Amino acid sequence: MHKPTMSEVDKSQPVALGASRVELRVSCWNLLDRDTLTNPNPCVVLKQLSEGQWSEVGRSEIMHCSLNPVFSHVFPLDYFFEEMQMLCFEVYDAGATSAEEVGFQDDALLGEAECSLGQVGIRGGISLDDPNPKPLILNL
Repeated sequence: MHKPTMSEVDKSQPVALGASRVELRVSCWNLLDRDTLTNPNPCVVLKQLSEGQWSEVGRSEIMHCSLNPVFSHVFPLDYFFEEMQMLCFEVYDAGATSAEEVGFQDDALLGEAECSLGQVGIRGGISLDDPNPKPLILNL
């Protein structure tokens, strides 16, 4: 029996009244390489701010041994034109074998970027700097 993926479930959800459905794709360049023996196994965790709390929207797949991952996972979101919808993209070096197993304490945070969904939509992509000198790049 086919178990629907998170992306398939989200796409089957009806679009909220007054919203437009957008799909976000994420890629990164020059991620931090904290391990001298191997490159990181990056995974993206997308969170959205709602009522003062960050809640997880979804997770990408894990890209093995990549400093420049281009994730194939699509994050579908409802975009409300006149609302400020804040997003947080967290990139982890996943020691786990699947994205669902990525634990926030066990895996190294490579960086995070916060922006509004409107910023991403207006520019067609956005580059945000994390506290380290390497940027996280978000592309539509």
